[in-house]
Amino acid sequence: MLKPKEIAKLYKKVQGIPYYCLKERNPDLLLKKQKGSCSEKHLFLGKEFEKLGIPVKYLLIKFDWNDLPIPKEIIRKKKGDSVGWHLALKIKPKNKWILVDATWDPKLEKAGFSVTRNWDGKSDTKFAFPPKEIIEFKK
Repeated sequence: MLKPKEIAKLYKKVQGIPYYCLKERNPDLLLKKQKGSCSEKHLFLGKEFEKLGIPVKYLLIKFDWNDLPIPKEIIRKKKGDSVGWHLALKIKPKNKWILVDATWDPKLEKAGFSVTRNWDGKSDTKFAFPPKEIIEFKK
């Protein structure tokens, strides 16, 4: 059975990759490009956790861009409304499901983003976005 420290090490590796929205949405490019959004990060993590025998559920999370520390003039330039969708995970390394959200790299904490520091690999991480709705599914 994988130890929490090993789970946390994989999480930290992916969390440390700078957040960036790629056009490809291909988790296989995450390590090569050393940048990615919630989609690439969590699809990659999900695949890696499954290889290690850890059950994975994906979370599709509805959120409002206005809840983030982004200047409102940037949000206003976005086409459409301020609602967005975010991808995260739940994993079950032992007997309970835990939230895993590695979206924001640690450098974004200075800008006010919700960054989990020193994750223990056995409790929930912080949500990257305050959730308005959560849909759980298996890939």
